Amino acid sequence: MIEGTEVIASRGVVAANPPEAARVGARILEAGGNAMDAASAASMACCMLQPHSTGIGGYVCCAVVLEGATGQIWSVDANSIAPAAAHERMYELVPMPKTGGGLNQKEYDCCVKDSANVHGPLAIGPPGMMAGMGIVWERWGKLSWPEIVAPSRKLCADGFPYASVAGAIRGLEDTIRKFPHTAAHLMPNGVVPGPEDIWHRPHMEKTLEHVAEAGWRDFYDGELGHKIADHIQESGGILTRQDMANYEPRVTAPYAITYNGATVSTPILTNGAITCLEILNLLECFDVPDEDTPEYWHLYAEILKLAWRDRLRYLADPEFADVPVERLLSKDHAWGRTERLRQFPGEVDQLVPTPQPVAPHGTLHVSTADADGNVVSMTISQGGAFGSCVTVPGTGIILGHGMCRLDPRPGHANSVGPGKRPLNNTGCMIVQLPDRDVAIGLPGGRRIKAVTARATHLVVDRDWTSHQAATAPRMHVGEAEPVEITKSAGQDVIEALESMGHNVKPLPGIAGVLNCAEFLRDEGTTRAGSSSPAAGADG
Repeated sequence: MIEGTEVIASRGVVAANPPEAARVGARILEAGGNAMDAASAASMACCMLQPHSTGIGGYVCCAVVLEGATGQIWSVDANSIAPAAAHERMYELVPMPKTGGGLNQKEYDCCVKDSANVHGPLAIGPPGMMAGMGIVWERWGKLSWPEIVAPSRKLCADGFPYASVAGAIRGLEDTIRKFPHTAAHLMPNGVVPGPEDIWHRPHMEKTLEHVAEAGWRDFYDGELGHKIADHIQESGGILTRQDMANYEPRVTAPYAITYNGATVSTPILTNGAITCLEILNLLECFDVPDEDTPEYWHLYAEILKLAWRDRLRYLADPEFADVPVERLLSKDHAWGRTERLRQFPGEVDQLVPTPQPVAPHGTLHVSTADADGNVVSMTISQGGAFGSCVTVPGTGIILGHGMCRLDPRPGHANSVGPGKRPLNNTGCMIVQLPDRDVAIGLPGGRRIKAVTARATHLVVDRDWTSHQAATAPRMHVGEAEPVEITKSAGQDVIEALESMGHNVKPLPGIAGVLNCAEFLRDEGTTRAGSSSPAAGADG
């Protein structure tokens, strides 16, 4: 569907950006595919069109899948994991620079020598993206695997404009040129391309031809998996053939809560939507004011702070840390956490703020639904722009940097460890209401949580359509202020929040394009809604 619009269709809908990826998904539906086929094919097209945001070598693909025939919901977790040779002191910490600062300074308040956990071979674990797309198709798809891959092969054969990729290359040019195979892939003529220049993605068409014939698992235990691991080993990384061959996506029951009569389901940890569920539990403890009032936005800001403090205190890979998942998702915990806010509703929590990380460029979201009641919410990510910036020679595969989502400092819950899954910020979910099932998700780093939870609240409590929820004003605040709020909330609201004592930062937009897809149960039809890029622009 086109960004910023609403679409109703009898067969099925796809909400994705870039628009050509949504068209790929729509053509899959027209060819007889279901919502799962469409989600996998549209996601693969995203990998071709926006490799700065995601790629077939991207580090994470997570999804929530609703089976229309059975009503069962599944969590799909294809997050990267740390290689077997990883350890918590594998990155050298160096003094913080006096000026500037990248991901480590903003996210972990430290500096890693050569940013080795962000760019280069030591930033790479087994990439989950191909496995996520593959397992969704394998478990639930109707079409053949070559039919899922075919649209992406055609994109590369026909060529397409660089579009936003050109700006991403320009912004990271100095880093890209440190990696000759990546520079050759992104800039075949040796110069930064323009948005209108046509790109065929050198070697990628051959890679896709191989994937179509050999199957997605070849990416891990076959010829492609060997090429990936061998190149990383030759480049000084620790990823091995065994790490690749051992990688498996996890398909399990999701995390789920009830929220004001609706059931809300998300992928399991270490994917990030558990925080969205906690936000909803906290919100349910209140008689929520009208959404256009300062009191509403004040309440939401204070709830976000509580949820973020729990996230930063407790969340990590549950197989390596004692994460109180049941307690964090319980109504009793929400009631206890909100006691002071209920007693002193006008109080502004003035905890001293910590630096807020900039939202990464490397994430997209796809939502699909079909007339059989299948619904998919899938978030896909490279990490930061172009991930590790490492390209496997002769393949066109740019690898994500999942290792940078683990804390490079020893002794923390999310510190590096062998086989450990990094904590990420994805926030995809499916909302089940008596009359409809809704897939919700968007890119935007830390800001995903607040926007996804608010969209869910508006769909459930105000009976808004996906399009209305996607285009609504937005807010984000982490464990401490400033409070980011979109200017569309209104100047009166912004000034009132400031008069209450909030440190307010008005922005033109927060996070990325929100994509929703719905199955309307009574009508037996589907509907999709999306925000415009401007509504979700990072400020």
